Amino acid sequence: MSSLDVSNINSKNCVYGCNTKIYWNTLNSEYLEVLTKKKHFCPNRSIDKNRSGGAATINNHISSKPPFYKNDRVNNYNSKNNYNYKKSGYNSNNKQPMDNSLEILQGSPLTITKQYEVLSDLIKEFNGKTHGSQSHTLPDNSLQIVVYYEVPEGTRDEIKRMFQSGTKNEMELPHQL
Repeated sequence: MSSLDVSNINSKNCVYGCNTKIYWNTLNSEYLEVLTKKKHFCPNRSIDKNRSGGAATINNHISSKPPFYKNDRVNNYNSKNNYNYKKSGYNSNNKQPMDNSLEILQGSPLTITKQYEVLSDLIKEFNGKTHGSQSHTLPDNSLQIVVYYEVPEGTRDEIKRMFQSGTKNEMELPHQL
């Protein structure tokens, strides 16, 4: 890899006007001159004009590559779009912690309708949200519905207990017919 084929090099003229053909060496992350294969020090660019010639031509070239700017949102602590920044000192998330759960409703369409009404009323009463459901038809032509929901943290067990006691009578009635 020490000998480079000049025909495969994507070269360009130095942007500082010294008319030297250069290319970017990705292995060393530096610009090399096409003819000499040595690191390019442009005489038209210097860091400090008060320094001597040798020190003034330190390679600081990334000029022919597009400039890299850090994302302004990363350092802008007041930005509304900075989702990764977390202010210390207080919790900026005012949402109440939630528990996720599910219930499996099974039976005739009438039974499932009553179960779903009881469950959705309980979820609303405890300031929760129903996220979705999936229905399945079982071999005996009864239905099974899986209801996904979230409720405030610490209320899931109470809702499950209330749902079980509220639907116990509802589930026994159709089976007695």
